[in-house]
Amino acid sequence: MDRKFRVGIALDSGGAMGGAHIGVLEVLKEHGIPIDIIVGSSAGAAVGALYACGALEAFKELISGLSFIDALSFYADPVFPVSGLFAGKKARKFFQSLLGDTKIEDLPVTYAAVATDLLTGETVAISRGSLVDAVMASISMPGIFKPVVLDNRLLTDGGVSDPLPLDILMDCSPDITIACNLHSKLPDKLSATQNRAIVKAQEKSSRNDEDLPSWFIDRALGVFRTEKLAAQVKSIRETFLSPGRTPAGSIRDHELFIALQQQLNQSRDKIASLIGRSFAEKDTAGMLNIFEVMLSATNIQQYQKNRLMLMHLKPDILIEPVVDGVRALEFNKGERTIEQGRIKALEAVPKIRALLERREKELEGGR
Repeated sequence: MDRKFRVGIALDSGGAMGGAHIGVLEVLKEHGIPIDIIVGSSAGAAVGALYACGALEAFKELISGLSFIDALSFYADPVFPVSGLFAGKKARKFFQSLLGDTKIEDLPVTYAAVATDLLTGETVAISRGSLVDAVMASISMPGIFKPVVLDNRLLTDGGVSDPLPLDILMDCSPDITIACNLHSKLPDKLSATQNRAIVKAQEKSSRNDEDLPSWFIDRALGVFRTEKLAAQVKSIRETFLSPGRTPAGSIRDHELFIALQQQLNQSRDKIASLIGRSFAEKDTAGMLNIFEVMLSATNIQQYQKNRLMLMHLKPDILIEPVVDGVRALEFNKGERTIEQGRIKALEAVPKIRALLERREKELEGGR
């Protein structure tokens, strides 16, 4: 007998925490629970697309046993950070290898990827066109990936405006609604001792840390002040024109180039330190670096938005995997997040089964 009702699921944003969605969807499939509608934001859009395409198992094999450096190679293509740290071309190539040229309208389920229009603030549900384009628009975390231009819009991460898109799911008129919330509590709750250590480290840094960009600009302006400019230009010109001199070596001795080299060396060391600390487990609490500040702020915003969404719209089934302690870009922790998703989904299976049976009886009684 064909079902006359549709089951829909809303998948939360959350970066690497989105691995929990894999565990949830696996358990639902193993227990014969059908999914007819998938609406996902950011990580939820990516996992939902992989599930809809039948590529979830291939993705799991790729991330199994990953080191952090291996995971970084899938998406890290740094560019000069004007609108984002990474260009997104590596991530697009990765998803293209798994999703191919699939069109959303050709999927066996109703699907929508949620993004945010950076210029208008609107939530945008992408339900037609290239699946890869939709996923890339939805996962482009502000400051991490460059925004995506799609359908004459400048799009960024769906988590900015609608991390748990229950409202978009409701627009698809499902008969049964399931939501997978990755932000059921504030992230990374620390002890009072750890909080004090972080505050103290930040205070010390504010007193002692040198503002490298300002330092370099001051050096550069010093070189290019009006009274020194003519002398600097004349000196460089003489270096090139004088016979028997080595231009490269002489230019390297100029104050501007010395300042530039010092700035680049110190910036390189700082960036290496930031990346190393951003994703490594730390035994002691130190000051938060730029990545941790940005991602922690995003997680807090998403927690608050999800809380309000769930007050406004109640799903029939709410699944809340415990994925605290996993940072947004730690995709090497996939096995851990998947397991957490499986645990909570298994707890929800009896409730979902009972709901399905009740709906089936209601339909039979209405005939």
